[in-house]
Amino acid sequence: MRRWILIAFGLLCAAALSQIPTFHQQYLQRLGGHVDELAQQVSAIDERAEKVDKQRYDYIRDLIGNSDASARQEGEYLLELVTRHVTLRNSLQRLETMPMLYIGGALLLECDPKIAFATLKNLKPAVPLTLAGAGYAIAGFYIGYLGLMFLISLFHWRKVPVKEPEARER
Repeated sequence: MRRWILIAFGLLCAAALSQIPTFHQQYLQRLGGHVDELAQQVSAIDERAEKVDKQRYDYIRDLIGNSDASARQEGEYLLELVTRHVTLRNSLQRLETMPMLYIGGALLLECDPKIAFATLKNLKPAVPLTLAGAGYAIAGFYIGYLGLMFLISLFHWRKVPVKEPEARER
């Protein structure tokens, strides 16, 4: 019975990890959309700065240094927007060039939580017909099988013989 539980858990983990390439592809699509949208907004900031003969960061610095609270708030928002664009663009470039072998770990390090959760929410599972999907499925099976075996061994799930109470003499 224990062996079947281990195999079932291993297969469950195999199915889950085989979806890493699918998640990667769908995450990249979402991330690319965010980067494109932010690029348009940064371009609009550049145009506004150019109209007053300033560079982007000088324009933002002037807004942040303004005595008017609404102008300061606008400058902080624009700085946050530009920073997010740079961060997401760099993350996209790294994830696009990452070898598939490292994608599982790289996604944990590079994922933007908002985009990752939105991707997970709308994830469309796929049959792993790629070498990468098969590799992650095999790794998932062994991680699940051996991981559960290790956990079971920690708790010593063994049948303990029950001693019958000895009959008392009257």
